[in-house]
Amino acid sequence: MKIGKPFARARNRIAAITILAALTLGGNLLGLLLGAPPGLLPSLPLSIPIILASYWYPRRGTLFALGLAAVYAVTVFLLSPPDPLLPFTILPRAVFLVLVGGVVALLTTRLRESEQQMQDIIEFLPDATFAIDREGKVIAWNRAIEEMTGVKKEAVLNRGNYEHAIPFYGKRQPLLADKILQGEAGDRKILVSETTIPHFRDGNGAHIRFTAAPLLDANGNVAGAIESIRDVSDQVMMETALKNASHQLNTLAGILRTDLANRLAVLYGHLSVGVMKFDDPAVLSFIDDLHDAANGIRRQIEISRAFREIGRLPPAWMPVQETVRKAAVGLSFGSVSLETWTERLEVFADPHLETVFTHLLENALAPGIGASRIVVTYHLRPDGCAIVVEDDGTGIPYPEKEKLFVQREESFGHGLFLAHEILAITGITIRETGIPGEGAKFEILIPPGGYRFSETSQTVEDPQPGSHLVVRELRSPEFALANDVWRDYHGVTADPTRDRIFATFCGERIVSLARCRRHSDGSMEVDGVFTPEPCRGRGYSRMAVAALVVACHNDDLYMYAVESLAGFYAEFGFVSIPERDLPSPIRERYTWAAGNMEGAEIRPMHRRAGL
Repeated sequence: MKIGKPFARARNRIAAITILAALTLGGNLLGLLLGAPPGLLPSLPLSIPIILASYWYPRRGTLFALGLAAVYAVTVFLLSPPDPLLPFTILPRAVFLVLVGGVVALLTTRLRESEQQMQDIIEFLPDATFAIDREGKVIAWNRAIEEMTGVKKEAVLNRGNYEHAIPFYGKRQPLLADKILQGEAGDRKILVSETTIPHFRDGNGAHIRFTAAPLLDANGNVAGAIESIRDVSDQVMMETALKNASHQLNTLAGILRTDLANRLAVLYGHLSVGVMKFDDPAVLSFIDDLHDAANGIRRQIEISRAFREIGRLPPAWMPVQETVRKAAVGLSFGSVSLETWTERLEVFADPHLETVFTHLLENALAPGIGASRIVVTYHLRPDGCAIVVEDDGTGIPYPEKEKLFVQREESFGHGLFLAHEILAITGITIRETGIPGEGAKFEILIPPGGYRFSETSQTVEDPQPGSHLVVRELRSPEFALANDVWRDYHGVTADPTRDRIFATFCGERIVSLARCRRHSDGSMEVDGVFTPEPCRGRGYSRMAVAALVVACHNDDLYMYAVESLAGFYAEFGFVSIPERDLPSPIRERYTWAAGNMEGAEIRPMHRRAGL
């Protein structure tokens, strides 16, 4: 009769423990019989069978240790000559042996409970999962993978030589978990691949996704790997069907757009002939109405063409300054100025973000709006970062605001429905908060995590190409240039994580600087307004401060102004305030003044948010 492996393993372990216990006790007994003093007999060898018994059989480990320690103590007491100090020699050794057994049994129990929990987690994962050790032997094979492959765990556990690959490929070959052990993952840590297994799904084939990750030991070294396998056939088929349907719908929509465009061209021709042929005012009015209706159809065709492209490309980090400038290309601004102060800002958005800004600029430039200035800035808030696009035109009436982002043909909100849909792809919202009569103000709110400030320079054109004097916000790599200019100015240094710095350039040389720093409480402090000695008296500081005020106008601005320059800052809307009204982080920067601002010849000032 063949003996099972578990039974044979248990028998061998019991035999090993028994032999070691007999040898160590026998050694002590032989020493006593030969007359060796009890204090010189080593008890440490007795801990070896105790450790093994407690590790292999933790529930009985302490009991075994207690029994072996008792046998050891009784044997020594019986065979040793009478000695009053003998208990103080033997009992501590016996207690030590019991403690060794108890500690090893406790640690082993905890370890096995942890291992069992891990095994249970793997066992009941919904995805087919297996794990291998450092040698490539299978140490886990859960129920889901049994159902997927039809191979029971008993057939693969503790087997190496790529045994786990046979159910998938019918031969021994490395899977992703093996490649993890071979170091092919590199810095990625996780490997993912997809393939088709022809014999799965009753021979109909299945599209399978493999994902593998390393198992690390306490020192962070790879001790094994775990791999999960998911049948994504239904998902792939659905994606393929949707892609085919989308292609067919786009083809059909393209045919319809072309046909409608051709018919509109004919209609426009007839309308043109009608204007030339008839002179009756009623007929001409009727023709104008038809012309407006045709224009509405044409706009809907244009919007449907743009909708076709939305969502086809994955979202990406978009530099806002460059995107706004691209959107402005091709638009007729006339006497309307465009100021964009978003130099380092990047947002995670659909690549059609340019279309959003194109529609916002078109609305500001529309006839009848009367705008002379468009400003694009950003404003950091607890709920994210708002890109603010505002103009000084007639604004949008309150009744129209609620319908701005609904698809319709009226003059207000043309194209904003499309802009809203593009932004919504990445969870960005848009709203209009302007005051009618004072201008429109669109706020594009990017949620936390959806925006960042680039640490690299963006390749964009100068805001004032060909101009000798240029005022713009510094990019992160240019902060070192500001430090050079500030070198002899109160030790001011730039911090890209908190500062916005605005510079007046004369050619490639910085001739004036102004800084706005955001403190931990969100308050904004203006400082670092400085013009090198050779460049003073030419209005360069005025240009830098004006740029700062416009770019940061969505926040309240605070500053400590030199008394003699208080009038200069008043021109930009700053007013004097008591020192106690300054935010505490700003006051704390000037503790050297001991709170006596009159004696320090410095005046606290404040500018309320707004243009």
